[in-house]
Amino acid sequence: MVDFLRHASRHVHATVAKHVKAGLTELDWTDPANTPLGAPAVRFQTTTALQGGKLGSGVGAGLVSIVLGNELMPDPEELGGPLFRQDYPFFIDLFMETDGEATALACDIRDILLGRFEFAGRTLPVVDQVTSTPVPGWLIEFEDVERMSPDHTFSIQWQVVKVTASTYYNEVVY
Repeated sequence: MVDFLRHASRHVHATVAKHVKAGLTELDWTDPANTPLGAPAVRFQTTTALQGGKLGSGVGAGLVSIVLGNELMPDPEELGGPLFRQDYPFFIDLFMETDGEATALACDIRDILLGRFEFAGRTLPVVDQVTSTPVPGWLIEFEDVERMSPDHTFSIQWQVVKVTASTYYNEVVY
């Protein structure tokens, strides 16, 4: 029997955030003594860095903010079958002191999501955040990965990696 994953977006959000954090840790972005380019070590949050069009008080060089956007309607993947796809848009805002540091960090995040490193695949199972185990039949595939530099007047360098976490699962109908 397939069980419905209650609060699925929460589990997907945490799974994606932990995947990005693990990848950046593997690439030494979290180690102050070994960061690429001598950049500040990164720290993470899963809430937005912007508040009313302005940077929040905790925003500074090294912040990586992994935010889940508004989810779309789920789509059936098979004619009459139970397989569905739910697209979850993610916005990974990152802030660094220099444009070079921001670009390097954004490119590494992009490449983690594209599975360009042997430690980071382009797909991963959804992890139940209560039990810390993969949810049977639930799989995330990263699509539409894009790096961009928003127009802004902030004194810090800001880049965004946008990605769609297409999540496949068997729909449960009672």
